[in-house]
Amino acid sequence: RPGGETPRAEMIAGVRVERVSGLPLTRASLRRRALSYLSLYPALLLRALRLPRADVVVTLTDPPLLAVLGPALKWLKGSRLVHWAQDLYPEVAEALGVLRPGGVLARLCRGLSTWALRQHDVIIAVGRCMKQRLCARGLAPERVWVIPNWAPATVQATDPSAGQTFRKQHGLEDRFVVMYSGNLGLAHPFEAVLDAAQLLRDLRPQIVFVVIGSGPRLAWVQHQAAARQLTNVRFLPPQPREDLAESLGAADLHLVTMHPALAGLVVPSKVYGALGVGRPCLFLGPAESEVAQLIQQFNCGEVLPAATGAVLADRILAWASAPARRQAVARQARAAAQTSQLSTAVAAFLSVFNTLQHQAAYAEPSNLGVCRRCPREALNATTGATGSEQGVCSLRS
Repeated sequence: RPGGETPRAEMIAGVRVERVSGLPLTRASLRRRALSYLSLYPALLLRALRLPRADVVVTLTDPPLLAVLGPALKWLKGSRLVHWAQDLYPEVAEALGVLRPGGVLARLCRGLSTWALRQHDVIIAVGRCMKQRLCARGLAPERVWVIPNWAPATVQATDPSAGQTFRKQHGLEDRFVVMYSGNLGLAHPFEAVLDAAQLLRDLRPQIVFVVIGSGPRLAWVQHQAAARQLTNVRFLPPQPREDLAESLGAADLHLVTMHPALAGLVVPSKVYGALGVGRPCLFLGPAESEVAQLIQQFNCGEVLPAATGAVLADRILAWASAPARRQAVARQARAAAQTSQLSTAVAAFLSVFNTLQHQAAYAEPSNLGVCRRCPREALNATTGATGSEQGVCSLRS
C-alpha cells in the first residue's frame, strides 16, 4: 500500500478483512512458491481459530488445497463449510506438468483434497464441466452447486460505443482489433495466436492483435513476437478496473484460450467481460468447457477446439469481413453476459447460506440444489437475511 504497510485488519465497505503473511511469493521458482504457500496454511488456520465463530466458513482455491483447513474449523468451532472452487488441484498441476500425473505426490494431494471436500457441506463450482469433474471424484451431486463467475460491474452496463476513446489513444481507429485481455498463465496456450498473427502480418496489415495483461507466459509471448518480427502485435499492461469497459470495448473480436487438458479444471472468466461489452469471442479450447457451452448456447462467437494458426487466421478474416454479423452478435453476446451477473451470483450465494442456516437450526438434511437446475437460469429467489445478518468467514490468503 502506497505510503505505509498494509494493516493486519481493517474494515472495507462494511466487511472486516483480516490479513496474514507468509514467506514472499515468487513465480521465479516452483520450490520457493510452494514454500510460500506452505507458510500460509498455519498462519491462516491460527488466525481463523482466534476469530469469533462464523456461521459459515468459505474456503477458496488460492493457495491450492486450502480446503484442507476447513474441517478443523467445522469440528472445533461448529461452523458450516462451503468450498468455492475456481480450479481443481492436483489435476491442474498434473495437466500442466507441474506434478507427475498419477505420481505419489499427485495421488496424495488428490486423496487429501477429496477427503476435505467431503467434509464440506456445499461445494460451489464455476461451471457445469467442473461439477462433472467433482462428481467424478465421488462427491455427491446434490452437494455441488454451479454458480458461474461474472464480469466486473463496470462492464455489465456498457454503452455500445464504448472503446472509441481507447482506440484513439492507441492509434487503433482504422484497425480491426483482435484482443486478448487477461492473465497470460500456463493454462493459456498462445502458439496458435502467434502463428495466426504471423500469417496475417503481410496478408492483412490492418488487422492488429492487442494483448492486454500480465502473467507467467507474458515474457515468452513478447519474446516470440519480437523474434518473429510481429509488428501487428501490441502489448499493453493490465487496465484499471474502472477503465475495463473502454479497453474491452476497443476490440472488434476477442480471443480466449485454454489448454485442452484443463476442461472442467478451470473456467476462463475473461470471457464474461468480452461478452459484456457485446463483442464476439473466439474460444480456442475444449468444446466441453463452460465457456464453449456458453458461446454455442447464445451463438456469440465460435469454438475452435484444435485450432492451428491457419485455422485461426481464416476465422479472423471471416469475422473481419462480416460487420453485419458482428453487429448482430453484439446483442447475443450481451444476452449471454446477462446470465452471469454479480446480482445473480449474490442471490445464489445467499440461497446457499440460508439453506445451511436452516439445516443448522433444524438439524435435518435439506435438498441442496437451487443451482443444480440450468446453472445459467436467473435466480429470482428472495431471502430474508442480508449479508450483515449472517456470519460468513472467507478463508483465503
